[in-house]
Amino acid sequence: MFDPIMEQILAIARDAWAFMAGLLIVVALLGGLYFILQGTAGMAFGGSRMTSMAIIGVVGLVIIVLFAFLFLPQLGEMLKNFQPKPPF
Repeated sequence: MFDPIMEQILAIARDAWAFMAGLLIVVALLGGLYFILQGTAGMAFGGSRMTSMAIIGVVGLVIIVLFAFLFLPQLGEMLKNFQPKPPF
């Protein structure tokens, strides 16, 4: 009775995970490119503050991406475990 509904919810969750993973990769690449260019410009013009902020930004970006890729699959597993049992 609940199986077709749960299959639809799981299909939506799988599609959402794929979309969010792709979006996260694109945003992380653009953010990384921004920080790399900012750090390169800071080194070229002698701006140590600009370079250090770029390094901190890259580290923060890596932490956010790791958190997302470690947290979102666990969220999917949790959704799978919430599958209700039939009442009969």
